[in-house]
Amino acid sequence: MHTNSLYPFAAVVGQEQAKKALLIALVNPKAGGLLIGGRKGTAKSVLARSTKELIEPKQFIDLPLNVTEDMLFGSIDIEYAVSKGQKRFAPGILARANENVLYIDEVNLLRQELLLAVLDANAAGLNQVERDGISFTHPVHLTVLATMNPEEGVLPQHILDRFGMYVDVTSEMELEQRIKIMRQALAYGSDVASFRKEYATATQELRTKIAGAMELLPQIQLSDAMLILAAQMVSQALCAGHRAEIYLLEAAKALAALAGRAYVLPKDVEEAAQFVLPHRMRKLPEPQEPEESEQDNPEQDEDESENNDDEAQDNPPDDNNLPFPPVDNNDDGSADDEQDENEQDEKDEQEPQQNNNQRATEEQIADIDKGFRLPKMLLDLGKDRNIRRGSGKRSTTRTDLKQGRYVRAELPKAKVEDLAFDATIRAAAPFQKMREDNGCALNIKPEDLRQKVREKRIGNTFLFAVDASGSMGARERMRAVKGAIFYMLQEAYQKRDRVGMIAFRRQKAEVLLPITRSVDLAQKCLAELPTGGKTPLADGLAVALQTLSMLNKHDSELEPILVLVTDGRANATEENGGDPVHSALKMAERIGKAKITSVVIDTESDFIKLGLAKRIAAAMGANYYTLQRLSKDSIIRIVRSLDA
Repeated sequence: MHTNSLYPFAAVVGQEQAKKALLIALVNPKAGGLLIGGRKGTAKSVLARSTKELIEPKQFIDLPLNVTEDMLFGSIDIEYAVSKGQKRFAPGILARANENVLYIDEVNLLRQELLLAVLDANAAGLNQVERDGISFTHPVHLTVLATMNPEEGVLPQHILDRFGMYVDVTSEMELEQRIKIMRQALAYGSDVASFRKEYATATQELRTKIAGAMELLPQIQLSDAMLILAAQMVSQALCAGHRAEIYLLEAAKALAALAGRAYVLPKDVEEAAQFVLPHRMRKLPEPQEPEESEQDNPEQDEDESENNDDEAQDNPPDDNNLPFPPVDNNDDGSADDEQDENEQDEKDEQEPQQNNNQRATEEQIADIDKGFRLPKMLLDLGKDRNIRRGSGKRSTTRTDLKQGRYVRAELPKAKVEDLAFDATIRAAAPFQKMREDNGCALNIKPEDLRQKVREKRIGNTFLFAVDASGSMGARERMRAVKGAIFYMLQEAYQKRDRVGMIAFRRQKAEVLLPITRSVDLAQKCLAELPTGGKTPLADGLAVALQTLSMLNKHDSELEPILVLVTDGRANATEENGGDPVHSALKMAERIGKAKITSVVIDTESDFIKLGLAKRIAAAMGANYYTLQRLSKDSIIRIVRSLDA
């Protein structure tokens, strides 16, 4: 990238927050660098690259997304090893970026282990290389500038925390600003040289301002009052660790230096907090608001009210889960009512065919709430050493196909089919002096051969187990549930996942849709799914386990994900007269022992919450979410069980 073709920093319209954050990062590398997030077309990359002419004589070094470990951290000097027969370290990109600016475009697409290593090396101030028989250490002091589009994936929290600052850029919505952007872009496209000349004075002023601030920075003092203020702000934001305080003070020092002051004011700390705290800030747990009472829902079916009473009586919760002790109901005759209703339910199941129409009128078919907002699903399945095949756009996995990104090399375990040419040369280079001349530039032995290790993205397999009992129809809960599942199906289509669906209600569970790639068919089954009757949760979990077991026998390379949507109120009577809640918990434990990656979405929204779905999730080792909180979260993080 040539400096004489760069879009000038001063010519970018708007994005004042991003500009200020970039100046802070350039003035003070100890502020931890900057991550700019925003959708496509928001000038985030243009802004970051335009700083190249503001940092002279420092270098602006791009880090390519296809970088390998030896390119990044350094490795053996092959030319020296071949000519001299000795090993010598050849510096990588990280060494060249020392005391300079390292730019990573679309950082969320870079291999996370490489990104984490770069950020940790910068925090530690050194890079220690132990590879190819070489031990070498060199200093690392650099300014990291990075951009990402959240639509293409997000970074996990532990990596975000290593960036000192974060700023989110959005498109300009004011008409005048948009017109000005178009005029600037057209003028730049028609005559780059003239356009840059027009902003040459402003560019020089910025360069002088940054250089002056960098000279003033070591003289800036921090008073005790500023230390207290920073600590209070970070504490109120509930930030984990102490990186936030350090980066906050360093960013405030940079702001003071840019203002030409040798001291920090409270306004500097407050302005710096806009960049340092947002990506670290955690929310307090929100108090649970009481749902509207039964009297406020006259449209709720009487059958639903009776069904909910049955659930509460069939499955008394633990004393610890209630705000008051349970009441003995045997004295008021409710046990007899319960027996009568259970007998009536069994009678309903054995009705002759002529009563089917009457039962159908008691069922409900809720619409799909297509406006239900659900956060993006992020699959963090941990380190997976299995080699998997397939295609898709969701999870990263190792593959033995000659496809995907070449990430590293290893000693071959069998015949080499995908030769890592660079690693093979590095392995053979130091021994050329000792080997006979065979007329080739290099004499390579079988022990020098290295195999490529590749990674690629594949789709996942989602099995939805949906509670379609009567309690799910209350307060139009099923409409929101269908909206959540519809959203997940839409994302599954985009990521080329396979999906299946199980519904459980009345006395049994049934497979509505076998595992398939037809997301349209899954949406059709979802739209036609009725609700009504009891909750055979144990049978639903059993059918899900059986389906996934058969799938695993057919293709052991797959790692399916079970998504259970229920309120947890199991109340379908067992054939042997057992406790339905206990049976559901036992079946959940079997799923947990099978190490199936699971998600439980709790739809319970009654005033008195029994918390049974949470107990089911704990027994399964599943990720637990409530339906009410899903629309407020930014991401659904699906992780493999710790015992896996």
